Amino acid sequence: MSFEDVMGTVMQWQVAGEALAALGAELTLQQSGEDAPPEILEALRGVSLAAGLEVDDLNPQQRAIVIGLVHTLVHQSTDLLAEPARTAGWKFVDPIILDGWGRASALVPNLIAGVRELQKLNSFLDVGTGVGLLAVAAAGVWPDAKIVGIDIWDPSLERAQTNVARAGLQDRITLRNQNLTDLDDVDAFDGIWLPSFFMTEDVLIKGLPALHRALAPGGHIAFGLMESPPNPLAHAVATLRTVRSGGAQLDAKRAAELLEDAGFTSVHEAAKTAPVPVGLVIGAK
Repeated sequence: MSFEDVMGTVMQWQVAGEALAALGAELTLQQSGEDAPPEILEALRGVSLAAGLEVDDLNPQQRAIVIGLVHTLVHQSTDLLAEPARTAGWKFVDPIILDGWGRASALVPNLIAGVRELQKLNSFLDVGTGVGLLAVAAAGVWPDAKIVGIDIWDPSLERAQTNVARAGLQDRITLRNQNLTDLDDVDAFDGIWLPSFFMTEDVLIKGLPALHRALAPGGHIAFGLMESPPNPLAHAVATLRTVRSGGAQLDAKRAAELLEDAGFTSVHEAAKTAPVPVGLVIGAK
């Protein structure tokens, strides 16, 4: 392939990158009310309109979600460019990346609660709790549940402690610096969340028997899968993001095999209940 061909593709991608930043900038100005030169505002509006986006229709919460996602993607891309040789694994220290994934994870409890078997819980294990925002959201979705969040990344857990305290949920949420493979609870939880996209397949194979022991009889595990876009380039980018974060890119069939091998029963793929790129495979004990 010629240099000219490569540069042609780079210039096409440049448009997408700058358009993403422009959208984030426009929404940030809307959210903050900060004055900006009218010609800049007009040019930013031109980008979103050219993309067919009517961003004025977004409410403040929706704007904040999009702004956070844009910041997270831009910072994670910059991290990749700055340290392309870094070994795979969750090694991010940038608070924007940590908090961005945390805000996205807060959507998960509602997704899980859309599964009939997991609508009501009294005890919930959040594997890979990160900055604790999934656990905080879970406390609202299951108001009677005690929640345990485990993680092994100190920069995330430090922020999790702050987030749990800020929410006033210290009496309901316990955070542990604990590896999945070291979990020693027995018959302790009636619901478990396991995000496969932050763990290697080897870790999942070793950790699932511990999760089976920790699940109470009659309880259910929600095995989370990051759904890959059908577009080949989008699929490749999603795979890179997952692999670099130390996760496994699994399909529902492989997830079901892993659950059954670990002793879970009634394994099945849950029907989609929300427009998020996360699928669930459910297993019972």
